[in-house]
Amino acid sequence: MLRSLPKLVPTLVGVLFLYSGLYKLLYPGQATAALLALDVKIGLATLTIIAVTILELYLGAILLLKIDLKYGLAVSMGLMFLFSLFLWYLSTLAHPPSCGCMGFTAVFKSNKHNALLGLFRNCAILWLLKLSYDYYSAKDQASVRPQPGAVS
Repeated sequence: MLRSLPKLVPTLVGVLFLYSGLYKLLYPGQATAALLALDVKIGLATLTIIAVTILELYLGAILLLKIDLKYGLAVSMGLMFLFSLFLWYLSTLAHPPSCGCMGFTAVFKSNKHNALLGLFRNCAILWLLKLSYDYYSAKDQASVRPQPGAVS
């Protein structure tokens, strides 16, 4: 099971991104409200949520369809890192707003605890993405290595 984990990560993260993107597409209010609570202007908050939704749907599709996996995994790591920074910032506030993350908003009674849980979840996802990226990078390098005894 552990050996096949890096192969499963693109599919799992792809489904996660598609779910999150579709959730924001159908219910953008919660994510927008999280940005508005941080004094972001409404136009910028709306534009940010639209951009994040498009990016999540795009990454979800290319990871599920396994189109240019190294690129998809690398961009996914960057996006998850930015999400993690946002959750870290929320966890430092005395009374943070709900992050609007994938509809998981009432796991705890405190939004601060929800942000910390999201931060730990994102760290685990980042680790899995790195594991998968290394797996596919090594696979690519092995396919272009010259064979012993081959004439170059």
